[in-house]
Amino acid sequence: MLMVMAALAMTPALVWDGCRWTWRVARAVMGGPAPDVAEAFAEADAVEPPVAALTTDEETGLAALALIAPFAGEEGTKPLPAHQEWYVQELTREERMKLASKYPDRIGRHLRGVDTIPGLPVVPTPAQHGARVLDAYLDIRDGTRPEDIAESNRAFSLAVIEDLLADLDEKLAA
Repeated sequence: MLMVMAALAMTPALVWDGCRWTWRVARAVMGGPAPDVAEAFAEADAVEPPVAALTTDEETGLAALALIAPFAGEEGTKPLPAHQEWYVQELTREERMKLASKYPDRIGRHLRGVDTIPGLPVVPTPAQHGARVLDAYLDIRDGTRPEDIAESNRAFSLAVIEDLLADLDEKLAA
C-alpha cells in the first residue's frame, strides 16, 4: 500500500516533467529559424538546360506534325514549303497516323524526298505540285472551284456543330 501511495505521489512530478520536456521541444521546433531557400531557388533558376540545335529535317518534321495535330503545342516552327504542306494536308487519316508515328527527323527526310516511309505516297516536287495546282484550277469538269468546296465544307461543319449544340440544349432542358 505504501508503494502505491508513493507512486501516486510521484505521478504529478512525472506529468510535470513530461509537460516541460514537450514544451521545450515544441518551442525549439516552432521558434527555430526557418532555412533560407530563396538563394537555392535563385541558383536553380539561373541554370538553363542546354538547348540542342534542330536539324533542318527535324524542323521540317515538327512543322509537319504541327499541321497534322495543330493543338499539339508545336509553336514557333517555320512553315513548310507549299508542296510539302499540300502533301501533308492531302494525306488520308491512316496515312497521317502513319506519318505522325515516326520521329521528326524521319518525317523531314521523307518530305524532302531523301527517305521514304513505306505505305505513304511519294512527296511531289515543287514543279509537280505547281502542275497539280494549275490542273485543279483549270479543271472545269464539275464547274466548282476549290474555294467553293472549302466554303461548302466550312458551312457543313458549322451546321453539324449547330445541330449538336441544339441537341445538347434539348437534353439539358429535359
